[in-house]
Amino acid sequence: MGAVRHGHIPPAGVPAGTPAGRPGAAAARRLRRGALAAVCTAVLLPVWVPGVAYAEDDGEDGGAAGPTTYTMAADARPVEGTASTADAPRIEADALYTDSIEPNETLYYSVVLDEVSGWFLSAVAAPAPGTRVASSDGIRTELKSTGGESCNNDSRTFGADDAARPIAAWATRVVDPDRNCQAAGTYLLEVTRTSEATSDPAPWPMELRVMREPEVLGGDTSAPHPGTWLDEMPPAPTGSAERVVGGTGFNDARSIGEGVWRDDIAPGQTLFYRVPVDWHQQPAVTVELANSPTGDGFTSVYQALVAEVYNPARARIVGVGNSYSGEQIQVEGFAPAPVAYDHRFEGDSDVTRARFAGWHHLVIHLHRDVEQVTDADSIGLTIRLSVEGEPPAEPPLYDGDPFAAGFGVTEEDRRQAEQGLSDADVAAERRDTRQLFGFAGIGAGVALLVVLGGWTLLGRRSAARSG
Repeated sequence: MGAVRHGHIPPAGVPAGTPAGRPGAAAARRLRRGALAAVCTAVLLPVWVPGVAYAEDDGEDGGAAGPTTYTMAADARPVEGTASTADAPRIEADALYTDSIEPNETLYYSVVLDEVSGWFLSAVAAPAPGTRVASSDGIRTELKSTGGESCNNDSRTFGADDAARPIAAWATRVVDPDRNCQAAGTYLLEVTRTSEATSDPAPWPMELRVMREPEVLGGDTSAPHPGTWLDEMPPAPTGSAERVVGGTGFNDARSIGEGVWRDDIAPGQTLFYRVPVDWHQQPAVTVELANSPTGDGFTSVYQALVAEVYNPARARIVGVGNSYSGEQIQVEGFAPAPVAYDHRFEGDSDVTRARFAGWHHLVIHLHRDVEQVTDADSIGLTIRLSVEGEPPAEPPLYDGDPFAAGFGVTEEDRRQAEQGLSDADVAAERRDTRQLFGFAGIGAGVALLVVLGGWTLLGRRSAARSG
């Protein structure tokens, strides 16, 4: 048995013969374990501290109580189209641009196309809410070669409801040996605004988008058999509605998935939502507008509520509307054709525009004249949405990343839609996650310094006592 100096009794767990004040092996191990626990706590604590979490906007307050202007893409580049084709500025693939267009003006832009990709160019005209427009006012787009050969054209007007709201037209170049514009080279995008003399002469803000679809190498490009298409609407989803706030345009559209969604819409307002639709799938949509207190000048507004579906390249596939007199109404349920690559070879129709998998946009507009019907600032809006059909076992195979180009549906897209998140929400979620990891790293560093400092101090004290 080791000697006990000066009658000192070792602390419990310290073998006899161990100098006082010097930790034994067991105590040292306990100290190291405690230090390790402190480091782990410092690393993990910031992640679990109450209140340090991503705060999701659940849209409980509903939509805005008044019309809102179209929100251009944050990364859009300013460009100035020209009246002369010789001076047309160049626009490039996978990019967005902003410009403005005067009444009855035609502007030109140049774009260089390859010979293997599909090209889709769109123009969104976004007059301010309340702008005076005629039913024939609108926008026209055409893609043509520098030799004057027309590739494709499209036009959109405000229609019988003559209500100013964002509208979009597109122009395409499809890879098909039986069609025009198959050679690589420089082409011209022509954008024309049509306006009646009685319409507001103010320039319209405009957003241009250029999308390049990679070459398809194989996979199932065929359309589902017509017998499998929806020939009548399926039962609309029921149950509790999830609150959501629609966006002001294509860029800030709120993601929604299958289920029931609740928003509010004001007279003159246009709301944007987006739905992930995969190959061979069809979005089935029913839109309801609630009753509202009527004013003294009770009337009915023709085509008061309009609902439209746009494909990922901003081409309108289908649209329906209904009049409103203050009583609950429903826009007749509708479902675009199932998405199929080969639909692009079927001519120009609602079917041929259902040609891409990806984010499809649901655009809902309430006519400004509804303010003559109701005393309410906004009216309850309900969207009942289902996505019908199953993706093929072997979807089209692209030579490149279709998702980066804006085509296709990912699991992240589906998750985002199920939770009703916008891109801004997802970006904030990722940013907060990075911040939490950053805090964790700082905490770990501080804890390590504290532990090392403690060891150093302990070592110095031990050395002093043993000396």
